[in-house]
Amino acid sequence: MPSGFTQETRLLDAPFLDTLRAEVRTNHPTVAAAQARVLAAESGVRAVRLWEDPMAGLGFMAADREMRMDDGDIMFGVEQMLPRRKLYEARKARAGAERAILEAESRTAMLMLETLVAQSAIELALVDEMLAIETNQLAWLESMSANAREKLKDPMANASEPLRIESEVAQERQRIDTTQRQRIRQARQLNILLGRDTDEAWPNLRLPESASLTPALAEELARLYQVNPMLQALLNTAEAAKSEIEVARRERSPIFSVGVESSVYSGGDFRQATVGAKITLPWFNQSVYRANTDRAIQQQAAAEKETEALARRLRGEAVAAHTEAETSARLAKTISEEVIPRAGKAVESTQNVWISSKASILEVLDARRSLLSARLEERRSVAAHRGALEMLRSIVPPPTNR
Repeated sequence: MPSGFTQETRLLDAPFLDTLRAEVRTNHPTVAAAQARVLAAESGVRAVRLWEDPMAGLGFMAADREMRMDDGDIMFGVEQMLPRRKLYEARKARAGAERAILEAESRTAMLMLETLVAQSAIELALVDEMLAIETNQLAWLESMSANAREKLKDPMANASEPLRIESEVAQERQRIDTTQRQRIRQARQLNILLGRDTDEAWPNLRLPESASLTPALAEELARLYQVNPMLQALLNTAEAAKSEIEVARRERSPIFSVGVESSVYSGGDFRQATVGAKITLPWFNQSVYRANTDRAIQQQAAAEKETEALARRLRGEAVAAHTEAETSARLAKTISEEVIPRAGKAVESTQNVWISSKASILEVLDARRSLLSARLEERRSVAAHRGALEMLRSIVPPPTNR
């Protein structure tokens, strides 16, 4: 048995895909890096402070003894900047919005990997389905080859028919070998994505018998703003810019501080103490503060427009994915219910006519190729439907409690 194969067969259903999604979320370093950034942002929220550090000073006077005795020769003081609560609240809101941006980006990274691993598993399942169909085709060709050789006992039989079928057998074996190599490649890529050993074996995956239901497009579009993490990131970017506007406005206000200064003589006598207050004069930098405010206003406007543009693009992508899912589902149903049964009857009828020497082997092979093509196309359509649903899920993901 080639590397990457096991005897086990697994249905590629929702629980199995959920298991793979959970595994890639746990093991992939991209998710760990994004979560580390979120933790850093949480620390950034806690780092916003209301009170500034107090300032302490110490000085010594170098003068004659009498002056040092009169004024004191050791000076020390303490100064404390008074808190600006509105500025603190604005900075806290900005830090919270930045954390929310990183949380949304972390969710985006998870969704990207979940979609990638699910689509890779779908491709692996499709390859397994192709192997099953091609193996069945090989068995049929080998049976036909035996029948052709049996027909050679008839003096009127066409001696070229066994050779033609043997040629088909050789080609089919080569197709199976190519598909098996494709299967090994797909399994290895999936193992690398999941962080497993490269040559870890996978069960033979089986696609659902038919395409599942496609969710209603209107309901998916209605949920877009609430659940899409890229939109949430831009909405929080706009919120952060809004908080930045408030920060810039609050920084224009003067800063008050209070302090105490005292002096003593080194001989141990207290000389004086002064209690005072200070205020900054921000009016000299009004143009700077105004520029900061204008910048934040433009950043908010840009974020809002980017959100609107992204929403339009995502709505278009959701419509495309939904249409692809519906088209693939209908195609799979038509092939399964109408094409394959008729193609199967055509093969059976043509084969029976060939046995009675009333049809050529080319007609039998053509009929069988049509059936083979229909079976492969039906499986591809089921896989395409599942893949389109995964793409739709990446745009309008399910609610999460994480």
